[in-house]
Amino acid sequence: MRSARKPNGFTVIEVLIALAILSAGATVLTFAFANAVKALKRQQDNSHWENDLQFVRRQVLLAKNMDELEEGDEIDTLSSGTITWEATEIEMSELIDLFRVHVEYEIEDAPEGYQNHSEVLHLLRPAWSQGEFAGDRQELLQDKQEKLRTSRQESGLMNWR
Repeated sequence: MRSARKPNGFTVIEVLIALAILSAGATVLTFAFANAVKALKRQQDNSHWENDLQFVRRQVLLAKNMDELEEGDEIDTLSSGTITWEATEIEMSELIDLFRVHVEYEIEDAPEGYQNHSEVLHLLRPAWSQGEFAGDRQELLQDKQEKLRTSRQESGLMNWR
């Protein structure tokens, strides 16, 4: 008679299956960790780039006259190399003394696809309205006064005195 005995360990097949599952899990975790490290590095690079662009934008906003903006400038930054900027278009908006300025940036060491950047800034510059925009400013001022007068007449405020 044969006696039935209990196996004391794992079979070779069970061990191989456990190793296969463990190696698949380790592979997935390794790729996930590598992707997380790459994403963190990319985020840090973008953060440095955006900080440099914000620094240059402040310099643009500090320009006092239109000639400085139209001429542009080159600014050396900490992580993006040299950023060259210029105002390509300056126009008066519908509000008195508010100017719409189109600024273009050329960034030396920007992430791929971001070497050229442009944006529209709105600058409040009362001193600019006295130059070539003096006629436009006067026209806007008269238009706003006329709208205010019409509004007061329609609401009956002109007869209130």
